[in-house]
Amino acid sequence: MKRFLLIALCVLLTMSFNSCATICCGTKKRVTFDSDVTSKGTLIVDGRRYREVVFPCKVSIKRGFSDSIVRFNFEGYESHELVVDKSFNPASILNLTNIVGWLVDLATGAITRPAQDFYWVDFATKSYMPEGDPVAVTPVAATPSEVVPALVVE
Repeated sequence: MKRFLLIALCVLLTMSFNSCATICCGTKKRVTFDSDVTSKGTLIVDGRRYREVVFPCKVSIKRGFSDSIVRFNFEGYESHELVVDKSFNPASILNLTNIVGWLVDLATGAITRPAQDFYWVDFATKSYMPEGDPVAVTPVAATPSEVVPALVVE
C-alpha cells in the first residue's frame, strides 16, 4: 500500500509540472528600454506599433525561437533598430521527464525568454542638409610631394 501511494504521489507531482514554463512564465516577457531621449516617439515591436512612447518604457516581447526586432523612431533622431536575442528558459527544466510538458513549452515558445530584461538605447541626432542643391564632396588624394613629414621632437 505504501509503495502504491509513493508511485501515485510521484505521478501526481510529475503531472502537476506539465508545461511548467508556460504556466509559470507565460508566453510573453516584459522588457524595459531606456535612453537619454526626452521626446515622444514611436516604437515598433515585431510589427506592433506603440505611439507616443517616452523612456523608460516596458514592452511585452513574445517568447519563441525567432529573435524580436524593435524599431525606434523619435523626432530629431536617426531611426534605430535593435534585435532582442532569445535564450533558454530554465523554468522548462521543471518538466523533468514529462514529454507532454516539453511539447507544450516548445509549441508555445515558453521554452525561451529574452536574453536581457533591460536595454539602453543610444540615438544619433539627425544631420539636416540646408535647402538647395546637395553639395558633392570629392576626396582628393595627396601626391607624395604634398605629404608633410611628422615633426619629431627629441
